[in-house]
Amino acid sequence: MLYPLSYGGRSYGGKLSRSVGAGSQPPTLLGVDPAVERFVRRGDLRVRVVEGGVRGAAVVLLVHGYPDDSRVWDGVVERLVERYRVVRVDLRGAGGSGAPAERGGYRVAEVVDDLVAVVEGAGAVHLVGHDWGSVIGWAAVARYPHVFRSFVSISGPDLGHVRDWVRRNWHRRPGKVLGTLGRSWYIGGFLVPGVAEGLWRVPWVRRRVGAGHRELVNGLELYRANLGARAEARRVTVPVHQIELTEDPFVRAGHLEAAEKWTDELSRSRLVAGHWAPRTHPEQVARVIEDFVEGRQRREVVVVTGGASGIGRASALRFARDGAFVVVLDVDLEGAERTAAEVGGVGYRLDVADGAATHALAREVVHKHGVPDVVMANAGIAVAGTFLDTSEEDWRRAVDVNLWGVVHTLRAFAPYMVERGQGGNLVVTASAAGYFPMVSLPAYSTTKAAVLMLAQCLDAELRKHRIRVSAICPGVVDTNIAATTRFAGADDAQQAEKRKKAAKAYRLRGYTADRVAEQVVQAVRTGRAVVPVTPEARFVQVANRIAPSLVRLLGRFT
Repeated sequence: MLYPLSYGGRSYGGKLSRSVGAGSQPPTLLGVDPAVERFVRRGDLRVRVVEGGVRGAAVVLLVHGYPDDSRVWDGVVERLVERYRVVRVDLRGAGGSGAPAERGGYRVAEVVDDLVAVVEGAGAVHLVGHDWGSVIGWAAVARYPHVFRSFVSISGPDLGHVRDWVRRNWHRRPGKVLGTLGRSWYIGGFLVPGVAEGLWRVPWVRRRVGAGHRELVNGLELYRANLGARAEARRVTVPVHQIELTEDPFVRAGHLEAAEKWTDELSRSRLVAGHWAPRTHPEQVARVIEDFVEGRQRREVVVVTGGASGIGRASALRFARDGAFVVVLDVDLEGAERTAAEVGGVGYRLDVADGAATHALAREVVHKHGVPDVVMANAGIAVAGTFLDTSEEDWRRAVDVNLWGVVHTLRAFAPYMVERGQGGNLVVTASAAGYFPMVSLPAYSTTKAAVLMLAQCLDAELRKHRIRVSAICPGVVDTNIAATTRFAGADDAQQAEKRKKAAKAYRLRGYTADRVAEQVVQAVRTGRAVVPVTPEARFVQVANRIAPSLVRLLGRFT
């Protein structure tokens, strides 16, 4: 909730303490100024500014969105003023700023010029925007790269970038485009005169939204003045960092990806939080801003077991493309180190069947690289053959790696994630075989069914800690697993022949590990609990619900 407005005096909130510098721009004058209010005149309109913090330090400009005013940054400012000169502004029509007489006064270009006037003479400024403040920020850094040194974007894409992304992906990924655009369903009501205004008159609604009537009504003009115009994408040359809010119902992956083509230097970090993270998670937001301004940006830490090849390797590469630091674990040390070298991470040898070794390595990883944000328990082996042909030794090895290996991995890393209290994601590589009973895979299917259920139990348990658990269920994927499958009851010559035939069949299927890795990343972004990947995996999942006897019949002949 927002707090009651009070603009009578010039002092304005904020806990102020020690005087320190700001990275490469140490303060030229010692001392910390209390936050004070000032106004910048733009024609007939006054723009309210609150400024304070370390004199001579780097300037951080905070720009709020709809339907907030500058107080949404209160918690963030408490941390930043100890290190920077912090400036925050009330956008037109919000807080203590005046409201334009005409709709054209809310155009992004006009508001951008407000920001430039606010920081005139301050030197290079680090800009941070949330929601509409971020939309405006994209235009500001594109038009005035000599004014703004860097930009942190939170839940507000550039309108031109999104338009270009939709055009490029409409025919290639229509489902994703429609899903992304569908997140903005509420805008239709905002654009129709009188609809939202009537809603905002209800006191209970205003309390629920946590905003004042003036901000709610005036801010609608941002949508009406800008969304009808043809937005052009512009190149951004200053460094940009996007904070991806994993529980944001309005801004999703497509919105963030839209900037990738139009930025010279783009990085991204994830925060397990909803849309109003500056208010609900101010410490975490402030920490990301500090790290980015100081050039010591914290990279997301991802741990992948079985990362030397196949789905594990492809997932490590995919996470690294998003800027993550990847820790690759595998019983094949050379393979793990090769993958790690490709992603700029680090590789370790680990047999996940060894619980003590897994816990010891988890302690080492946390000590050296920090608590992971994502742990992917992917290591596994395949055992094929009927139940009567599968030996006890084959069963024990399948259970030790496919089930106990997952249990060891999650038990080793999950407690650190819970203790840290910042959420995260656990990913388990299960299989469509976990819900498709085939006579040729009793041992493999049993272990995969077990980890599929384990993932769903953990997802229910750990949600209160903001840790989501996803089970990835591929069907037939072209990896090297066929070449390493243990065929029960076969001698050495038969093993080689069966592996050769299986590998050929998997190659002909043509579904690559890279495509599975894309689904892994999407599962992490959305927190989806069960993710069937290939068409056959999705078919069997649906068939199990409507015709389970048909699935069992198919399993007899597959």
